[in-house]
Amino acid sequence: MHYAEYKHTDPALVRTLVDTFPFAAISVNGSKGPRIAHAPLTFRNGKAPVGALEFHLAKANPIAGDMNIGVPVTILVQGPGAAISPSWFTSSFPQPDSDRSRTAPTYNYVSLIMNGRLEFMDDRALQAQIQDLVLASEPDSGWRTEELAPDLWQGWRKLIQGYRLEIESFDLTVKLSHGDVPEDRSGVVAGLLGRGVLADVSMAHLVRGYDGNSGSLPSLFRALKHGVGNRVKAAATA
Repeated sequence: MHYAEYKHTDPALVRTLVDTFPFAAISVNGSKGPRIAHAPLTFRNGKAPVGALEFHLAKANPIAGDMNIGVPVTILVQGPGAAISPSWFTSSFPQPDSDRSRTAPTYNYVSLIMNGRLEFMDDRALQAQIQDLVLASEPDSGWRTEELAPDLWQGWRKLIQGYRLEIESFDLTVKLSHGDVPEDRSGVVAGLLGRGVLADVSMAHLVRGYDGNSGSLPSLFRALKHGVGNRVKAAATA
């Protein structure tokens, strides 16, 4: 499914996706084969034009022994994904007995793969990354790291290691039905909202708003972080 028409090269989209979908899979080739861990990311401006990523893991995590300075790492950020049924192509196949022998089910998805080499963060940078994660996910009146008992704050930090990665390359795929017949898109949106499972509502928002150009994506992605999917569903059922 990785066709050239679904690829995007705008570095600004990398930050938008990391900010919107920060929880990532982190992969390294370890001494006993590939190892994977999961952690939320913090995007940073960096030496690389695309930017840099920061995250932390427990030192007790089995992957920690393979996370050494200079080691190549691959990080995957996954956005919404949803199966797309040909039965939703109501413009191309308007009748129940329409010939659908030249089409098949497919999958819409958003995927960002980033590569770079590890650096270790010192305690000051680690504290900043944790505090920024809290600010990014908590409401304005929510919990703050300043509330944590100082002895716990100091002790817990000794149990984790902070990492930084300058993004050397990235592979961004956005497949949102734009390669299909344009008139079928409304049927796809209706089908997604009607099914309404997993990421269907978020995908319906993306399919409805995407015009095939990178410039339309940042606002669509950012809106998902503010619950626009629920408003899309409510409007469709009103």
